[in-house]
Order: sequence, then structure tokens, then C-alpha cells
Amino acid sequence: MAHMLRALAVAHVVLALLIAPMTLATGLLAPIFVIGPVWGAMLGVRLWKRAPNAIEQLRRTHFAYLAVDALLIGVGFWMLDAGAASAARGGGLLSGIGLLPIVVGVFLACFSILTLALTGRTR
Repeated sequence: MAHMLRALAVAHVVLALLIAPMTLATGLLAPIFVIGPVWGAMLGVRLWKRAPNAIEQLRRTHFAYLAVDALLIGVGFWMLDAGAASAARGGGLLSGIGLLPIVVGVFLACFSILTLALTGRTR
């Protein structure tokens, strides 16, 4: 059990470090979007140190992350639709860019579901 929690803690810090640069691409909204990866890394550190209520906070956070992941996937499909409409009018050069938020959203949703499944047994 302890090894699983340590691995989950490391995964949270690594994933936060990988996602944080993507939030910088949002321009002026970066300070708002970077909150998610920073909080994820903080939760990973709290989980590593076995802080009180760390698992409870982790579970609450991942339920919220699932909602954000669903929005990310929805935005990706909206971008694909807008790209297809643009291509119908002769544009649409970047119409496939909507795949990026879909892929990232699905990956993050799977990670959230895995985290919720693994921490649900430790309660």
C-alpha cells in the first residue's frame, strides 16, 4: 500500500511538471490555468510525506479535475467542428489542432479515474 501511494505521489509531481508548460501557452490566462498543475504537485508532495487528510484532498481534487477534463475534451471537439466549418469556407489550416485538447483531456481523465480507484481502497 505504501509503495502504491509513493508511486502515485511521484506520478502527480511528474505530471504537474509536464502540464505546467502547456498552461503557459494560454497567454494572459496562464496564471489562472497554472493553479491546477501547482496544486497537483503540492498534493503529490503531501501524499509523499503522508500528511493528514492528503488522500481525502487528493480524491476531492480529482473529482474536480474530472470536470475540467470533460471541459477540455468538449473544447477540443468544438475546435474540430470550428475547423471543419472553416475548411468548408476555404480555410481550416489548423483544423486538426482540436485533437490536442481531446488527447490531453482523455489522458488526464484516465489518470484521475485511476487515482480515484487506487485511493478509494485506502480509506
